[in-house]
Amino acid sequence: MIRWARKYHRWLMVFVGIQFLFWTVTGLYMVSMNIHFIHGESLAKRDVKVELANVNYSINALVDTFPDADNIELTQHLGKPVYRFTTGDKGKVVVDATNGKLQPSVDKASAKSIAQYYYTQPHKITAVRLINNVSDMPAELSPRHLPVWQVTFDHFATPTFYISQQTGAVVTKRHNYWRLFDWMWRFHIMDYDDGENVANWFLLVVALLGVLAALAGAVLTYHRIFLANKRRTVVCTPSN
Repeated sequence: MIRWARKYHRWLMVFVGIQFLFWTVTGLYMVSMNIHFIHGESLAKRDVKVELANVNYSINALVDTFPDADNIELTQHLGKPVYRFTTGDKGKVVVDATNGKLQPSVDKASAKSIAQYYYTQPHKITAVRLINNVSDMPAELSPRHLPVWQVTFDHFATPTFYISQQTGAVVTKRHNYWRLFDWMWRFHIMDYDDGENVANWFLLVVALLGVLAALAGAVLTYHRIFLANKRRTVVCTPSN
């Protein structure tokens, strides 16, 4: 038994030991970072609550003008109330809640203005580009947000805002701490593709081998410590 446990514990740990190290390092990073910081919540100002006194265009008037409006949301944008909703023919639509005017799609200059308005730091913008299709899309962005403006700021963490071309909303925020967190997560769950499959077979196999290595180590511990102590106790017991 002891020979079997020593042999298999050694070889199993050779195979899974590096992944154990990865689990430790990645887990340490993920638990030590504030998840709200990772999500970029500190990068952007929060819109204040909508002052209903400033809403001069009623929801009834909106529905009369856009009878197929769906998912209507009254929110704040650049300090003024707006309606955001979807329609069958126009897609995502934004209407000024003070006067009922349909807002145009966001151009490059507007994307820069929106990013600077919501960004909490004084850093300058270094790059702005429009992303229209999946082939040009970075892995950190979901396809459901297309088309979006990617606005990058001058900082070592590379803060990046993604702004919807249709609505002007900041759909997501990214920085290098989030990007590192994303890679840490992929190594942690052993899904090196998109980091979404937490039940992949590779993780299952290594986890099972890790359990076997731990059991073999427990057998070694029992024989080397507990049984050894019993033998010493027997040897040291004085005879009558």
